[in-house]
Amino acid sequence: MSEQPSSPNGAQSLQRLGALKGLSPEEAAFAQHLRDLREDLGMSSKEIVTWLKENEPDAAVDASRLSRFLSGADLPQPPLLPALYRLLAERGAADPERVREGWNRLYTAAQTKGPLIARGYKEQALRIALEEERVRTAQELAGLREEITREREHRERLEGSLSEVFDRPSGTHEQVRDLEEELEGVTLRIEELEDLVRQHEALLRLQRSDAERAGQALRETSAEIEAWRGTATPWTDDPEAIARAVAAFRDEGEDEQADRLLGLAVRDLPVAALPELYEAFRSMNRPLEPDRLSRSIGAQRKAKDIIRLTAPAVRATSPDGESSLEPPARWAQEVLVEAGIRAPVRELILLARLLGENGRFDEKQHLVEGVNARTADRVEIATSAEFRGLLTQSRPKPPVPEEESSKRRWFRT
Repeated sequence: MSEQPSSPNGAQSLQRLGALKGLSPEEAAFAQHLRDLREDLGMSSKEIVTWLKENEPDAAVDASRLSRFLSGADLPQPPLLPALYRLLAERGAADPERVREGWNRLYTAAQTKGPLIARGYKEQALRIALEEERVRTAQELAGLREEITREREHRERLEGSLSEVFDRPSGTHEQVRDLEEELEGVTLRIEELEDLVRQHEALLRLQRSDAERAGQALRETSAEIEAWRGTATPWTDDPEAIARAVAAFRDEGEDEQADRLLGLAVRDLPVAALPELYEAFRSMNRPLEPDRLSRSIGAQRKAKDIIRLTAPAVRATSPDGESSLEPPARWAQEVLVEAGIRAPVRELILLARLLGENGRFDEKQHLVEGVNARTADRVEIATSAEFRGLLTQSRPKPPVPEEESSKRRWFRT
């Protein structure tokens, strides 16, 4: 049964987290496991963060990060789990079965991020388990050595007592027999302990080798993950999964990786999946990502793809054969503007021509808006048949005073 929170903030902050929405079943199950852990701890996020900082620096997180873990918006790195279980053990009893359940749920949730990410989590968990096993073995070895010391001292006392009995005229055969039997038992126990010490010493050496191999495997996997983030395609064609991954990178402050993943998704996703990516960001309340997505599409996709992506949808067809069109989404206009700013000249001119051939003359103004904000290739674009006479004249730069001009030259040299 869960303990009552020791601080009212514990229950209140759990209520503020709200329902687990927009997550895969695996992510929701792990987030709920973390929530149950915190409820049993009876602590607020602030109290947990403070304890981690003081007692588990390798697993320390701030309150914002912990909140994201509890809401399922992100997965924690493996060291956080054993730290929370140790905290739970301090405040009550940590069920070993529950610990195994937590690891299984974390690994299952990590699998939704792709096999390479899941391998990274699995190897981190393995390394943690090996290190904890080494600690337990070292503690057992220390206990065995202490017990050997006590038994050897006991043996010395028995040998002294036996010597006294032999030296005393009043010593009896029964006393000698009892002391010899006890001495034999102690000697056998010392031999057993010495054998256990040798085994534990060998086990420690093996565990050290295991930990070194696990560390090397983790480093190799981490290197592959970094290479994958830089050069690979998205691990999935699920727009929601890609949106969650981009958001997770942003939340870690890894904007370069987020931009790279977004660019890979734009490059490789089918055109029909791109509107779903917009919708995924909108449902996650990430208002800046659609703008970034539009910029990437405008820069990367071919003219024929942009024509398909931004085409108005047919709303209905009447019995007489007339069709009505839905107004284009706001992002469709943004894509055309961004294409005007960023698309290669050849694709830009082709896009303008295709808009005309498809009878979408009014949408050409969005391209023109983008080209007017463009800084490169304006002369080539302005002289093309598709844009001739449509662009604003670039404003001449104001003359730079001679004194200021010389200063700038001085700073450049």
